[in-house]
Amino acid sequence: MTYRRYLLWLTMWFIPYVAAAQEQPEPDAVVDTIYTDLDLFEVIAPMKITLTLNLKEYQRNKMKGEYMPAHFTYQINDTLRLEKEMRVKARGNFRRDYCHFAPFWLNINKADVRNRYLKETKKIKIVTHCGNSEFYQNLVLKEYLAYRIFNILSPVSFRVRLIDMTYVDTGRKGRVTHSWAFMIEPEEMVAERHQALVFKKDDLSMRLMEPEAFDLMALFMYMIGNPDYSVAGRHNVKILGLEGFGSVGYTPVPYDFDYSGLVNASYAIPGDDLGITSVRERYFLGLCRDDGAYLEAINTIHSHREEILDLIRSFPYLEPRERDDMVRYLEGFFRISAIPEALIYELNRTCR
Repeated sequence: MTYRRYLLWLTMWFIPYVAAAQEQPEPDAVVDTIYTDLDLFEVIAPMKITLTLNLKEYQRNKMKGEYMPAHFTYQINDTLRLEKEMRVKARGNFRRDYCHFAPFWLNINKADVRNRYLKETKKIKIVTHCGNSEFYQNLVLKEYLAYRIFNILSPVSFRVRLIDMTYVDTGRKGRVTHSWAFMIEPEEMVAERHQALVFKKDDLSMRLMEPEAFDLMALFMYMIGNPDYSVAGRHNVKILGLEGFGSVGYTPVPYDFDYSGLVNASYAIPGDDLGITSVRERYFLGLCRDDGAYLEAINTIHSHREEILDLIRSFPYLEPRERDDMVRYLEGFFRISAIPEALIYELNRTCR
């Protein structure tokens, strides 16, 4: 065999083996940090997270407000995962008391999570299933969608990221459970996105808010049937000062929508002073405005009607009957917002 024929023979036999080797997936690799430029809240697909902790102890001590250790695993893709030692603490005044499994803070302060979007963040809110039934799983998904609706209406809003969560309970011999959860964008990230300041003052009135931003928030809350908020005391509202806020007012950013008629949690009961018997009844808590100001907010929301309804209809993780119920509830608002005079009449009945 000549040298040239030998090379040809070797090439014909060797190249397929090299190609086959290159097609093999890399083994599962553990990384020590989230990609520097990865914005967790820009992605819509659910995160796959595993928390390994003593859930029995967490549930027993949820009212103490103390952190406990948890091993955090984030499956970034098929071959890459992040593992960290973190801490969790139950949060929420009502839900800590009522829920079998309360929502929690995920404290990343000492986990060395080197990511430019999280550099000022010490802890992240995680919303969890309140109870073990399918009903509570649906509540998580519906509250997540409520956040996504406000994202459509305003960029000055809390972004959310859905989580396909696995819990490994070291207090029950490593018992594994799965549920839906979602994380809420830290207020530091919202402020940084808008070059804003976070104000933690409980003596600000509604009249100090930037009018257009406040009216949009108040009408959104009316649309989803949520009377459980207040600027004074910052109840379910964060206050930001955007550039130039001193001359135009503060910007309110709402959160916690589990008491809304759109979510329709079994524990959601309207305040006695509102004169309604169900959160499914809409009640407007905004300021009294002239028709022009009302119309601006009405037109803004109504112009996003199809985008909002399509968000619900196309959401794959919620049961069809739950999606249909959300769509029907929202369509009740859009029917009247299509006749602004009728909606303005309703708003004026309870405005402040």
